Amino acid sequence: MRKLLVMTSLIAIGILPGGGSAKETVTIEQVDYHGWTGAYRMTNGAVELVYVPQIGRIMRYGYAGGRNVLWENPKLAGQTADPASAAKEWPNFGGDKLWQAPQARWGWPPDPALDGGAARVELLSGGRLRVTGRPSARAGVRFDREISLDRSGSGVTLKNMLVNTSEQPVEWSVWEVAQIDDPARACLPFHAGGRFPAGYLPFADNPPAPDRLQVGEAEVCLRRHPNRGSKIGGDSPAGWVAGVVGDLRFQVSARHEGGREYPDGGCSLEIWSNPDPLRYMELEVLSPIRKVQPRKSTAFTTRWNLSRLK
Repeated sequence: MRKLLVMTSLIAIGILPGGGSAKETVTIEQVDYHGWTGAYRMTNGAVELVYVPQIGRIMRYGYAGGRNVLWENPKLAGQTADPASAAKEWPNFGGDKLWQAPQARWGWPPDPALDGGAARVELLSGGRLRVTGRPSARAGVRFDREISLDRSGSGVTLKNMLVNTSEQPVEWSVWEVAQIDDPARACLPFHAGGRFPAGYLPFADNPPAPDRLQVGEAEVCLRRHPNRGSKIGGDSPAGWVAGVVGDLRFQVSARHEGGREYPDGGCSLEIWSNPDPLRYMELEVLSPIRKVQPRKSTAFTTRWNLSRLK
């Protein structure tokens, strides 16, 4: 049974024939979602988003009642991460989450406290969720998020915060990773004159197959290969990555800060393509590497938008 938790105040967005007002609102309710109890569903009637606190992830985003553009691992539905086993083998739940970058400083698998750790959720005014993650003793940080759904349309604003929980300064980038469900392609902007001579960066350890890559004047698109993983990156000031899932285009965007140091040789945008049997790709956006003093935080704001292809 669903329980209504909060409703924002109604706002007029237009005048209907006959003098009536068109009103939009955001509702947040707790639901059972694929075996997880107490998940938080946000909707404005047009789109819906589901956050699962037991694993610290957004697990659904799509038009209300329609296809989920985020990939979910059905084998892990309703489960939680065991810290001991997760430290050895990554429990890949899917969805959208935060990591710290550069990855070269922590290797693999991700820290179980930051990836898959349970989070505390608060309801804020204006129909927002405040998420407080678990601290990592190894990295010296925790991730907090504020999740806001626009009152109309498909827009979502994510204020992603890296909090220094240690007694020493730390230097990290905030890295948002959205896994999308079996997309036709994923794209990022082509950037002539940027850091990368080709207009994008093919990762040397996971180069894309030539027949899966399309480089155009405006964007670089990658199609998933069933037998090999691949990765590309970019540094375009346009600041977006997007994927096509069915007849939907899902875009994640963030402000690019010129002149700042970014991970992976200067990438603020990245795409990972996963091989079979897990048919997903990742839309990744990264903040500059920032020095954060003890008990202080840094914020990285991202935006989501969804549209139908014509």
